[in-house]
Amino acid sequence: MEPAIKKSKMVNNKFKHGKKKYFQQSKKQVLQPGQRGFLVTCNMNEKACVRECYNLLNHYADELYGPEGESDESKQAANTEAGGESDSDDLDAAVAKCREVIAQRKQRFQNVDTGTTNCLFIRTQLDDPVALGKHIVNDIKDTGKAMSRFVLRLVPIESVCRANMPDIINAAGALFDKHFIKEATTYGIIFNHRYNQQIKRDTIIKELADLVNSKNVANKVDLHNAKKSIIVEVLRGWCLLSVVDNYLEFKKYNLAELANVNGQITNDVDDSKATETAEQETESTAAKSIENTVAAFEN
Repeated sequence: MEPAIKKSKMVNNKFKHGKKKYFQQSKKQVLQPGQRGFLVTCNMNEKACVRECYNLLNHYADELYGPEGESDESKQAANTEAGGESDSDDLDAAVAKCREVIAQRKQRFQNVDTGTTNCLFIRTQLDDPVALGKHIVNDIKDTGKAMSRFVLRLVPIESVCRANMPDIINAAGALFDKHFIKEATTYGIIFNHRYNQQIKRDTIIKELADLVNSKNVANKVDLHNAKKSIIVEVLRGWCLLSVVDNYLEFKKYNLAELANVNGQITNDVDDSKATETAEQETESTAAKSIENTVAAFEN
């Protein structure tokens, strides 16, 4: 008969082994090349900010595209389930199909880990996040209601790529084909970086300015009233790119400031401004750097 101590050790080892397998099954959603979505900054409460993002985005997506109803695939799966009750294989296939459709619906907006504090990325399956972003800021500007307390900025992102110059230029080239070829326009470059010192501000600004001018030589730089703003956000090893119309006019997509365009500042706005002081100083430095770089390039 085995001693009681040895037997308890065997039981404990078995329990630990099963517990280890259980925790290995959990996986986080991470940034990947080619994703689209929304870059969100918040004021220290990330969990509440994620919840607010889901509510906000789903509310306006339902207004713009209609509520999420049952798709044709879900209806077919339901019909298959109703007509094949006698066949267990068909029933299992129908249930699996329904679960797959429901899972896809839940992923219309999905929080993705960025590895940076107070900076979220909400991935979307929508083809054009910029259109939804415009709809949101237009409505907030007209109504004066931000519908958010923890969300500061909500910037649509059209492309995600690795944070190295070849990948950035390739992604930006495809993106600029949609915005800068057909007709001449004015543009500015908004560059921010977090936890990354390898991408140099002057280098990327010069490369992107050259790329824009190669699409249409009549494109001009305007840092104060640009019709199109090129958003470049570097987060660790990833670069988020987008081209947004009237970015400065819409308060850099700061929802709290848009809701108070008449100068009526609330307590929430005071908190937002205190949190974003460092970010605004960074963008001011970026604007001066763009001005100097473009002036030197034109000379």
